[in-house]
Amino acid sequence: MLEETLYSRYFSYLDETYADFIMCPKIDKVETIDGNTRRHIVQASALNYSAHHGDVPFDRIHIMLTDTPENGVKINKVTIQKGISEKESAIQCRRAS
Repeated sequence: MLEETLYSRYFSYLDETYADFIMCPKIDKVETIDGNTRRHIVQASALNYSAHHGDVPFDRIHIMLTDTPENGVKINKVTIQKGISEKESAIQCRRAS
């Protein structure tokens, strides 16, 4: 639940182009910047909702951002991984390992 809440916070900073990427949000990695617990580099991912009926394979978004008190949230990189496998989508949604 915490991952979904944190992902929702960061998702709001993305361009409308990525509005479909709301399924199985996951915070993949959080690193502190220079050991400061208030400054972070975050890597997150999620699947596209439009593929949830199984008609087409899922796409997965990967987001890298920084979150600091002085600059707020800054999206550094967004990539889309097209057509991920069923196994990968299950792992994203924690149905398999």
